[in-house]
Amino acid sequence: IKYFDLVTVIAAGRYTETDLTLMKEMARNNVPFFAVRTKIDLEIENALWDMGMEEEETMEVIREDLRLNTGLTDDRIFLVSSREPEKYDFPRLKATMNQIMQAGIENKVDRALRRKLFTRRYFNTLVNVDDFQHADA
Repeated sequence: IKYFDLVTVIAAGRYTETDLTLMKEMARNNVPFFAVRTKIDLEIENALWDMGMEEEETMEVIREDLRLNTGLTDDRIFLVSSREPEKYDFPRLKATMNQIMQAGIENKVDRALRRKLFTRRYFNTLVNVDDFQHADA
């Protein structure tokens, strides 16, 4: 788990104990992760029908449940619907994922270049580069 750049834990309903254990392990290893709750449109519809709860109230109840159970802040919790992808948190999810993945790519490229530079400098200390180049001639 500790080698992942980003993990997205997706569920249509409540997260299972396995999901929550996975999230705790990722948090312990400093692996960035998101909790994504799908079918939010159906949850909103059911809450309105069953309990008379409005959309914002339903979404806040679900977010609060996710905050309590995952330990995540709101910037890592996303409520989405494939039926209405632009209505809820999906645009924010895409933007946040792109930002984290871009930073991860830049970090990996930076580390690879530093490693190459270190290797070249180390090689130069072991071998006189001028002698090495004349041997090829």
